[in-house]
Amino acid sequence: MSFERIDVAEATLVLDLSDESNPRVAYLGPRLSAAAPLHQFNALHAEGARPATADKTPRVTLVPVAGFGFMGSPALMLGGGRLCALTLTGVERLSEGLAIDLRDEAEGVHVRQLWLRGLGCFRVSTEFHNTGERPLELLWLAAVTLPLPAWARTHWSFAGRWAGEFRATRSEIVDGVHERVGQGGRSGFESAGYALIGDGRESDFEGSLLGVHLAWSGNARLMAERTGFGLAQMQVGERVDAGAIMLGAGERYRSPEALLCFTDEGLHGVRRCFHAEADRLRPREQSPRRVHFNTWEAVYFDLDLAKLTHLADAAAKLGAERFVLDDGWFKGRRSDGAGLGDWTPDVERFPDGLGPLIEHVASLDMDFGLWVEPEMVNPDSDLYRAHPDWVLHHGAHERPLQRRQLALDLARPEVRAHLLDRLDVLLRTNRIAYLKWDHNRDLFPAHSHDGSSAHGQTLGFYDVLDRLRAAHPHVEIESCASGGGRMDFGVLPRVSRFWVSDNTDAVERWRIQSDVSLFLPLNRIGSHVGASPNPSTGRQLSMLLRARVAMFAHMGVEADPTKLSAEDAEILAQHIALYKEYRGLIHEGAFASYAGDDPDVRVWMCVARDKSQALGMAARGEQARGLISQPVRLMGLDRAAHYSVELLRPWPAPARFSLPHADSWRAEPQVFSGELLEMAGLLLPLVHPETCWLWRLTRVETASQ
Repeated sequence: MSFERIDVAEATLVLDLSDESNPRVAYLGPRLSAAAPLHQFNALHAEGARPATADKTPRVTLVPVAGFGFMGSPALMLGGGRLCALTLTGVERLSEGLAIDLRDEAEGVHVRQLWLRGLGCFRVSTEFHNTGERPLELLWLAAVTLPLPAWARTHWSFAGRWAGEFRATRSEIVDGVHERVGQGGRSGFESAGYALIGDGRESDFEGSLLGVHLAWSGNARLMAERTGFGLAQMQVGERVDAGAIMLGAGERYRSPEALLCFTDEGLHGVRRCFHAEADRLRPREQSPRRVHFNTWEAVYFDLDLAKLTHLADAAAKLGAERFVLDDGWFKGRRSDGAGLGDWTPDVERFPDGLGPLIEHVASLDMDFGLWVEPEMVNPDSDLYRAHPDWVLHHGAHERPLQRRQLALDLARPEVRAHLLDRLDVLLRTNRIAYLKWDHNRDLFPAHSHDGSSAHGQTLGFYDVLDRLRAAHPHVEIESCASGGGRMDFGVLPRVSRFWVSDNTDAVERWRIQSDVSLFLPLNRIGSHVGASPNPSTGRQLSMLLRARVAMFAHMGVEADPTKLSAEDAEILAQHIALYKEYRGLIHEGAFASYAGDDPDVRVWMCVARDKSQALGMAARGEQARGLISQPVRLMGLDRAAHYSVELLRPWPAPARFSLPHADSWRAEPQVFSGELLEMAGLLLPLVHPETCWLWRLTRVETASQ
């Protein structure tokens, strides 16, 4: 055994398997040539004796363990203080990569690690097999352990809250442990399964970065560590509750899959890698990303058939293609305090069921979607009164509420069977094209009937979702969890999009969507035009800004269309039509999000794969300090080409009064060199608060070419 390599589009991974007691990652970086002499790593990385350390220099191995000279955090922990010394015993070459076997025969432990190639990322998972006779409690098993390269200087973590999701925090890597833990039973606002490691000079388009993500919809733990000795590592895996994973003789546990990418092209390179991986995993779509109208912010719980048909008429007039009935449609639901679990239409509001509303929506050439929250139950519900033991609870202890609801125990087969039956009846008896699947509660106490805790809950959720999708393959499903509380690559293959935040404020959304798009492509990000004043922030924003931010995602409308002014309705309808025209480019093109030369300006660019066309936007939130704008660089173009540039109207007020050569821009698009558009930029008036310019580019033939 010696060295093995795996390549993805932009990077190479080299595993050093020459020392059976110290198998390790020798290299993860820019792609090496096919002829690179990997055996030379032995000489290149040879280490001499060091004072005051173990005689054999400890290394960050594939699965470092405690008790045998490694003084960092172990990647494997067993209950009862049990130790195991893993030795490499085999390597199997697979079509997608490698399977590596490590064993401790004396302790009855077999660990198999899979290193597989994806489209933009390496995929790593670790399986633990109890081959002995004694039961073992698994406390921690990292999906992957990476030695951090010498250039690693910074650690990016992501966390937020309701209506303020996925905020990036950049910190220096210093001696000690930097750890993020998610323990709410879903991937959560803590976003503990996401991280970046940077070289300290990383920016939107420059610098070396490692991207790490745990593809898992439950609890996660991610740790970056540097010891005083000089070892540096990162681990990520499922956070396991004590007693949750007890393995008898012959039983196995397999970690979720970790996704790793390397780029030397900054944050834009991270986007490119993860977007490629997301495209590999996405389910088969039945249609383009249809324009949604969602009823929540328009009516909340105050709904009836007459009001909803009136809303459907107004939404269709704007150009909506899907009508989504949000919370409040089912039995006894007048607030968030009752009805969850009773998934039948409320007979007082819908005496003839949902059929009349669905038929009316269909007559307007829209399909129909419905909000559900299957994993939850209100104590004030028929389901809870019939089966109070079906919820997560701990013996006779208190059952604390969140949002006046409890979580069903999805580790119970009978609970999963009940949910599947109720949802199946709903979908078979109604023409429903889409489910908005919500999850509005953390799991506490996370104590299932079989002791599996959040681990069993996550597997139960996957089981219900997989079986429902198999029975109804044409129904699209959205992952929503109080907004962006369950966004991860574990659920990504099972859903069509994510509702990344309940906050529809456009200024907040362009920050949230910029950060989320580091990992998720625009075709997976739901973004709706909200009301003004916004119900989450109270901010009043122009329709121009609200519509343009929502366009760069899977577009929808949350504001009540019956209350829009004639001008706002016209602007919104124009942008819905523009979205329909360009959604293929928005969802399949290369996306770049970056700060302008003025750091308060954010630029979004969607460029066709062949660079023949592009759609872009530049926006700022607050008033500029000065009166002079900085040019906006249009990135990702063919520098050798020329482009026709059209500033799409309506132009933002009052910025339009400062646009130079406005008559020329009105008369026809202007033609510029792709090289100069990218390197020098286009000067647009961008000093007023909430200014948003939108442009489209088309590659043209010129006489000079």
